[in-house]
Amino acid sequence: MLTNGHCAEGEWAEPGTALVDRPADREVPIADRQGYPQATARAKRLVYATMTGTDIALHRLDKSYARLRAEGAKVFRLTTSPVRAGDSLTMAYTSLRLNCAAEAVVPHLREGRYQQDDSIHYATGEECAPWPGTSGSALPAPDGETVVGIHHTHNTAGEQCTDNNPGEVDQAGQVTSVQGRGYGQQVHMIAACLTKGSAAGPVRPGLRPHRRPPGHRPLTPSTPRACVPGRSRGKGLPGGALPCPRVMSW
Repeated sequence: MLTNGHCAEGEWAEPGTALVDRPADREVPIADRQGYPQATARAKRLVYATMTGTDIALHRLDKSYARLRAEGAKVFRLTTSPVRAGDSLTMAYTSLRLNCAAEAVVPHLREGRYQQDDSIHYATGEECAPWPGTSGSALPAPDGETVVGIHHTHNTAGEQCTDNNPGEVDQAGQVTSVQGRGYGQQVHMIAACLTKGSAAGPVRPGLRPHRRPPGHRPLTPSTPRACVPGRSRGKGLPGGALPCPRVMSW
């Protein structure tokens, strides 16, 4: 099961770190093709969670894909290709679908103490206006079968790089923050990071699922001068699950 790293139970992973192979005990709803809850399962293991480089969490459920399908749930495939500017997306929220498009892929997105890379910047419009609580919504491709991203955050107040106000950082270090702008995270790199049995591969502190070409500048948790760091997103929401009700299987 895929959701956001900031939706994981307990304390969130510190910047530059990941949570790997930890116990979990959480009931989750699994939706049908239309997005209505159809089945339930329990997340029994947190396979991997991070908010560095991306914002994802992977849980192992107590039911197989075959059993979930038999109970009427929709099981998606994960893409192995990155989202590009211009790609059409659907944000799959409970019983509701938002029609979105990737307007750009942002080199760096900074929010509070965390940075994500290659984030999906949605085209702003009435048909794609996420609100607090939509974190963790899957982003299926137009085929309705393949998940190409996961909704992550949006800028609520127009501030730069503070909690709930992500700022885009370009290759020159310039920061752009637009109130209301929403963002998703890529998922194409996940499959290559899982071993047989859907376990996370070798992980060291700060490792991201992204596989970078040689010479790529590694992520550092520093904040650009134009960004004012806010309090940690991990503080004040110790449960993590309440603001992220949307969890999808794949």
